[in-house]
Amino acid sequence: MKRVLFILPSLTMGGLERVQVTLANALQRSGYEVTVMILDDNRELEDELDRRVTLFRKVYKTHLGQSVPYIRTRYYDDGMWESRATPEELYRYYVGDDHYDVEVAFFHGLPVKIISGSTNKDALHFAWIHNDFTKIRGFQFNFSSLEDVRAAYQRLDAVVCVSESARKGFISAIGDTGNTTTIYNILPTMRIQRMSRKEISYRYPADSFNLVLVGRLKDSHKGQRRLISVVARLNREGRKVTLALVGDGSDREAIERAIDQHHAQDFVYMAGNQRNPYPYVSGADMLICASYYEGFNLTVAEAMILGVPVISTKCTGPCEILDNGKYGLLVENSRKGLYYGIKLMADNPQLVKLYRKKAKKRFEFFSEETIMKQILDLFSGMIMNENR
Repeated sequence: MKRVLFILPSLTMGGLERVQVTLANALQRSGYEVTVMILDDNRELEDELDRRVTLFRKVYKTHLGQSVPYIRTRYYDDGMWESRATPEELYRYYVGDDHYDVEVAFFHGLPVKIISGSTNKDALHFAWIHNDFTKIRGFQFNFSSLEDVRAAYQRLDAVVCVSESARKGFISAIGDTGNTTTIYNILPTMRIQRMSRKEISYRYPADSFNLVLVGRLKDSHKGQRRLISVVARLNREGRKVTLALVGDGSDREAIERAIDQHHAQDFVYMAGNQRNPYPYVSGADMLICASYYEGFNLTVAEAMILGVPVISTKCTGPCEILDNGKYGLLVENSRKGLYYGIKLMADNPQLVKLYRKKAKKRFEFFSEETIMKQILDLFSGMIMNENR
């Protein structure tokens, strides 16, 4: 039985982490022995892992950053030693003598530096790219220079990007490492559909145009505050539009203040973190993505699986998922774009029905069987450096 190791920060309740759980479970069912190493002890999704999957936390090496809050904040909780150490030193500390057939950095930064220092010459080495590197911060954490980042990725057998747009963003930010490939995120389609039928306590108003946004409460990324202002404006103008925000995060207080500022308590509902967000999606008239940037955006794809139409700002990932507007409404990435997009759909129920039909047609694009075959081919060495 082949052994595979994944390294990522945590198993908190986020899109990337949900993909990790789905992929680990699918590989375990396919005959791999799967190990997931996390660097922070957040295990919210642990009980969704196949019981045969090994999950463990490897603590950061003891250093000054563990006792000085400023250093922990400044260095993204990765500490000082991880930044000074060579990739080989990191690999010896985090992986050591354990032998794997496939080693995967499932997040940028420290996991990539660790895997790039692998001394296991018999293994295949991969990194997953989940974001547009031209828009995010953090991919240089623990590296001394951009050149060191590029060199780390070049040492790997393949850099797997979750969308073609993410691949182009990676090349634009890092340079062409010669080993990039695109494989879309694997999604548990049948499970998503089954879970969407579960009962929840929240009920969307029957006489309202109901929107849902699922994502971390990180306004600089997901754009919740500008969306709240748009929904408030539409309600002031006489349209009844409601918004459910599913998720939690560091900007909760700022988003709550925005709700108060716009007197939006009657039409913006904060559902918090939900292990099962799918009933909120399936019950809405449309899912909305108000993000400033994305790599893939899992919830847009999940909406397609559930046959729920989508409004999204034009950004990496959603543009690709929606085939540049063929399967959902893409709007200018601004407050103005969101306003006119929501207004258009709220005023035209027939258009909503049309996009619902289009969403259902897009379902086949996210076939779990198709994506899993690509990943199994990659892990067996059949897909390698296809863009060299």
